[in-house]
Amino acid sequence: MGAGGMTMQGIEVELVNVSKKYGRRQLFVAINRQICSGDCIVVMGPNGSGKSTLLKIIAGLIRPSSGIVKVRNHGHEVAVDNRRGCFGLISPELILYNAMTGYENLRFLVRARGVELSAERLQSCFKNVGLGGRQQELLSTYSTGMRQRLKFAILDALRPPIWLLDEPSSNLDEEGKKLVKQLIKDALAQEVAVIIATNEREEANYAGQKIALV
Repeated sequence: MGAGGMTMQGIEVELVNVSKKYGRRQLFVAINRQICSGDCIVVMGPNGSGKSTLLKIIAGLIRPSSGIVKVRNHGHEVAVDNRRGCFGLISPELILYNAMTGYENLRFLVRARGVELSAERLQSCFKNVGLGGRQQELLSTYSTGMRQRLKFAILDALRPPIWLLDEPSSNLDEEGKKLVKQLIKDALAQEVAVIIATNEREEANYAGQKIALV
């Protein structure tokens, strides 16, 4: 069960004729797809094709121009206002705070989702992403790769049933990429639904399904 009380099993996301355009520019048209617990799907396409936009639509951060996103938990539809605990989004746009330590960032962002965890549990999240011993350092001293690992620590703390990963291996060295691969593998084994936006062939190989945006 995720930290927000949502079970991993029985989650389903359905995209029904989802389209998005900005002004006269059409990003994508009538996407229909179903993603269930334990599924991994990759959204691929050139820069500017709408990969990140589609993830934000699924997360409910922006609205589609037409179509709808449905979320079900054990067959029961989850109302839009109750979906906050369903999703965990890793994105280059996720704001972290340089004036705080890594630990303070994690605690603050988890509490912002209405979740209270013990110090021991938060410490374990740092260890799980290879940041053990670095949690009390200011975020301003973190490399871009360490910041990316911290974002995965947030996912580990919240344990949402649906992961939305926008370029999850960006800024990571080979060791970091292996870590991400293992984290995704472990999440799928726990029946998490994983949706990845990427152009990386290695990340695309994680998936059983693909959505190609052109």
